[in-house]
Amino acid sequence: MGWDYDVIVVGAGPGGATASRCCAQAGLKTLVIEKERLPRYKVCGGCLSAKTARLLGFDLSSVVENTIRGSKFTYCMKDPLFIPSEKPIGFMVMRSRFDQLLVQKAIEQGAEVLEGEKVVTAREVEGGIEVSLEQGRRLRCQNLIGADGAGSVVARAFSLLSTKKDENGFGLQSEVPYTAVPEFSKNDLHFVHLDFGRIPFGYGWVFPKKEGLSIGTGGLLNAGKKVNIRQYFEAFLQDLGYVRKSELKEPLGHRLPCFNDETRPVGRGRVLLVGDAAYFLDPLTGEGICYAIRSGMLAAEAILQSKEKGDLPAISYEKKVRGVILEDLKWALHVSRIIYRFTQLSYRTLKQYPELGQLCIEVLEGETAYHGFVIKVKERIKDLLKGRVGERIRKAMRTPWTS
Repeated sequence: MGWDYDVIVVGAGPGGATASRCCAQAGLKTLVIEKERLPRYKVCGGCLSAKTARLLGFDLSSVVENTIRGSKFTYCMKDPLFIPSEKPIGFMVMRSRFDQLLVQKAIEQGAEVLEGEKVVTAREVEGGIEVSLEQGRRLRCQNLIGADGAGSVVARAFSLLSTKKDENGFGLQSEVPYTAVPEFSKNDLHFVHLDFGRIPFGYGWVFPKKEGLSIGTGGLLNAGKKVNIRQYFEAFLQDLGYVRKSELKEPLGHRLPCFNDETRPVGRGRVLLVGDAAYFLDPLTGEGICYAIRSGMLAAEAILQSKEKGDLPAISYEKKVRGVILEDLKWALHVSRIIYRFTQLSYRTLKQYPELGQLCIEVLEGETAYHGFVIKVKERIKDLLKGRVGERIRKAMRTPWTS
């Protein structure tokens, strides 16, 4: 049977663009299908961690809007804590330009891009996959990568969905020009601001970019209570105190497919899921770009390995993901269950032990994994894990939000 492509990638975000670049670079005939016309706006904080920049390994200066050198934490907009860093901990980008750069890198390696075409379904055929487009066209490939985000068409087509109740999150964000925030402190220009305590199982954020601020709120939806994100967004703007609402653009919403189930399937046969489609989203910070890029690389490696060994790529992909991504996300889930259930206690602890702030920075920089973070925190605050509070914390680490 003839194949149109060795690999078809659905979705041109960071995970899909990276997977297609790596596949094309290895000599595979690769097609990326993107339902929108590029470049397109993407609702996202757009903060690339230092480890993400290192992972990509090429110059990002053309799309970097601001360099972040520290974090500002507040609890209900009070008691601010600044944690500076001598090294950059992150880089601000607009996803439209950043994603376009990643797609261009894939094209330079020989990948083809089909824009403005929506994949409606896909099915297995003998030895491969057939993809059906909205306009009726059908394409055949040996391997399919689903990088089409939350509610993935690819995941649905191949029943790669969790049987557990999802702990999906939802966020609202607005791009606010500096003209609308004249009282924003220039001292905060290179700090990300994260506010905890008022939004259940989530936080508010202020990310400074070149022409303005990305301001948003996000939280888990199925975390034991109904969350009115717009209400918290409006309250957050009010609490910030420096936003002229008359110049504010209507906030846009987006789903946050947070990791909550390590048994969730991420592949079957010749079909692999990457990024948000696989729920590779940090349940504590909501960061997903790094995991999307890493999983895109692993998916390409698995396809190449399957060609060499003659087995199905999902087998090696599952193993690679488990060792490289899922272990870190599992510990991130433990940490998030503590912080979001004991937010005030966690914040007081951070204030009492300033050295923990440096550990937070090391996690953002990629110098420390979540497992190492938990171990170091336990070493410094063993008193918190004693008695009644300690038992509640241990239980929170083990159980889902809705328990």
